[in-house]
Amino acid sequence: LPVSTTDTKQQYSFQTFPYKLSPLTPAFRTVNYQGNQRLTDLTSNFLKVGYGNYGTPYLEGYVGSKRHESYLFNLYVRHLSSKKGPVFDENSGEGRTEAAIGAKYFSNVNKVSGSMNYTSQKVHFYGYDPVLDIDAGDIEQKFTRFSTNVLIENANKEQNFDYHFKTDWVFFKDSFEARENKFNFDVGGFYIVDEDLRFNIDLLATLSKRQDTQEDNRSYLNFKPRVIYRTNGFTFNAGFNFAGDNGANKGMGIYPVVKADYALSSGFRIYAGYEGDIEFNSVESSVNENPFLEADFDLRNTEKASDISAGLDFQLFEGFNISSGVSYASLNNIQFFTNSISDSTRFEILYDGGKTDRLDVFGAVNFEKTGKVRGSLRFDFFNYSMATLAEAWHKPNFKAAFNSTVFPMPKLAITTDLYYLGGLKALNGETTEVFDLDDIIDLNLGGRYEVNDRIGVFLQLNNLFGKEYERYLNYPSRGIQFLGGLSVTF
Repeated sequence: LPVSTTDTKQQYSFQTFPYKLSPLTPAFRTVNYQGNQRLTDLTSNFLKVGYGNYGTPYLEGYVGSKRHESYLFNLYVRHLSSKKGPVFDENSGEGRTEAAIGAKYFSNVNKVSGSMNYTSQKVHFYGYDPVLDIDAGDIEQKFTRFSTNVLIENANKEQNFDYHFKTDWVFFKDSFEARENKFNFDVGGFYIVDEDLRFNIDLLATLSKRQDTQEDNRSYLNFKPRVIYRTNGFTFNAGFNFAGDNGANKGMGIYPVVKADYALSSGFRIYAGYEGDIEFNSVESSVNENPFLEADFDLRNTEKASDISAGLDFQLFEGFNISSGVSYASLNNIQFFTNSISDSTRFEILYDGGKTDRLDVFGAVNFEKTGKVRGSLRFDFFNYSMATLAEAWHKPNFKAAFNSTVFPMPKLAITTDLYYLGGLKALNGETTEVFDLDDIIDLNLGGRYEVNDRIGVFLQLNNLFGKEYERYLNYPSRGIQFLGGLSVTF
């Protein structure tokens, strides 16, 4: 779910990596609204506490320095857990704790920022036969993540050039033997020749060491030069991605990039493009997608051999935008999940034996009337053409999301979120049985009322249809959930 976790009066950001149980697992949130309103209050510290069914305590807090011309620092903590889950009580409970500390220094030449982050996530392998009597500790899985990062960037935005350098170290492990160390590097910038022409360049690199039942040293490099030319409403973006790794893609390759769009003064825009690339997949990113993976799963980077796209968007009137488009991609080593042959409570990652062609047709509507209502609606239709696999296991054919925030009266905000996934197919590798999973419909409602400038109350209701749907085979979600609480800013 697209979860918003702040309702502060001052913006802040941390680099966080949530391990979602699934893209549609409800996550409690309080209501926030920023829109186009300017942030003026210097006091952004807050504390939020709450409690919900399934034994769900909630705590979130932020403490930061007031705005200063040369520095700022902040501290953030959050905890949300459910003692009981949808089945077998504590055997399907889960929880997440995160903490971060960050700082930024400003000068006339550079901005230097950095942060240290900690995250702990606990789940259980609860997709077992209900006739079994299993202790919760025997099926517990815990993920721990430490990271630190530094970013140096140009502070003078009036110049005709810009630059940045970012590096971070990430350590990620589970309860068993899986360990992953990653060093990520991002160096880039741009040079503006004149108002029509500019050059962009970016270099991404990752050095990773994976330890499980076996060890694997992985490297990834992606060099992204671009030329951008604008004239009379046309924008042309051309270049290439020189990308590769030491894994399944075996070496470096050149992937052309060509994009163009044309914008009319009426707010109408059409675009088209062609791009190839290689996307780095890690143990952590795979766990983000599915936390119930078996040990030593097959890990490969995804090659986007080609992606042809086209679409249009236009502003029907102020605050109301419509867009639609289509994408046709040829992919190698895209991840598909099936229940493991050796243990159906865990999942293995399968890869198609050749190119997987994916069609995505989408449409979206975004609307906002400042201080009154804002919302968005998007739908996607997917079609997969497989080379050797029978189906695109656990990939949806249909996806839709509706999100809105309404302000019916001063100090009151009401949110509505509706999510739909359809066409999910699953394979139990242990029994070779194929399942058509039920369509997922998830409705969430939330509200926040500001009692005064410092105190607010909130209530979140999730999965109001009460259906214990399965995003992954044998893993039902929780039914109707509620969380209420109090927030204080200071």
